[in-house]
Amino acid sequence: MSVNTAPQKRDRLVSLREKLLPTEYTPWIKTMAYAVVLANIFLIVSGGIVRLTGSGLGCDTWPRCTTEGSWTTTPEMGIHGIVEFGNRMLTFVLMAVTVLVFLSIVRIVLPHARGFKDVFPLLFTGLRSAQNRYSDIFNLSLLLLWGIPLQAIVGGISVWLKLNPWMITAHFYLTGIMIGIAAIYLNRVLRYFEKTSSASERVLEETLPAQSKEMRILGWIGLALVAYLVFMGTVVTGTGPHAGDPQAHRHAFNPVIVTRMHSLGVWAYCATVIFVLLLQRKNNWPVSLKKGITLVLLVLVYQAVVGYTQYFNGLPIWLVELHLLGSGLFIWAAVSLIEKQLVIGSASERQKTARRIYQAPVISR
Repeated sequence: MSVNTAPQKRDRLVSLREKLLPTEYTPWIKTMAYAVVLANIFLIVSGGIVRLTGSGLGCDTWPRCTTEGSWTTTPEMGIHGIVEFGNRMLTFVLMAVTVLVFLSIVRIVLPHARGFKDVFPLLFTGLRSAQNRYSDIFNLSLLLLWGIPLQAIVGGISVWLKLNPWMITAHFYLTGIMIGIAAIYLNRVLRYFEKTSSASERVLEETLPAQSKEMRILGWIGLALVAYLVFMGTVVTGTGPHAGDPQAHRHAFNPVIVTRMHSLGVWAYCATVIFVLLLQRKNNWPVSLKKGITLVLLVLVYQAVVGYTQYFNGLPIWLVELHLLGSGLFIWAAVSLIEKQLVIGSASERQKTARRIYQAPVISR
């Protein structure tokens, strides 16, 4: 006797649809929020492998891999072609992760959408806060989506310009912005949908924390310093020996001077973080800020140990790669802390958050 498997297949498809496009908050949404942060950090790691192995021009043009018109590597290109082509393929992995992030929240943000035709126009316009209470996480997920092709174009121009260090700066800086956006997205998903997170931030309290103005000011100062640090880090890299290709142009700056300018910025940022910690203890600011400060300080210690060790040992590639990993972790931790400072210390942001806190029960799957 034959068994009709059609209902079973249909049930599995329905189950998969409900997992990927949930109508209620599920652990899948949280998982994908973390995944998109890690995927963007890994892009720095993979890009570092390309540069440190001298494979930046392993594919000598873009979007194709060779000037002869091949989309893939050829045996003559050797290991450098494989490394560079593999890095390009990771773009599709990042795109897949980011699409899953968007799908995971689209039915919560737009519960009345009838299908793709209702969502498609919003991919280009986004949402205003007056239209939807979850407009911010929707727009953040869109920025992550549209950032991927933009990043690919900037990377392609870098290849066309034979790894000009200023274009490498733009490429890295864009990756940093993507990590920052992903960090804000993760913060807000946890804040809106995880009761323990919103409770640790105390965002539903009507009274602002003491010295909340100083909290916000230090947040903006911290953001400016992080932007400076990321920029100067790329300048130091563009002045150093690891160009991505032996023929690539290098900055003519004095490497000692630009390194010191970078390190001075690090110490200035450390001072602001320690000041925030002191104010947190003095004013009993939310415990979430203390955890964020602790994470930032741990990453800074890691970066300092790796950074100074690589500097005094001739920049071995494995230490440079560890420093690149640390830069991605630093951007995540720093932007996450800054976003919390600017939300927790602002009356208007706290009011918006109160309207967005999710009330439906969490579904465990």
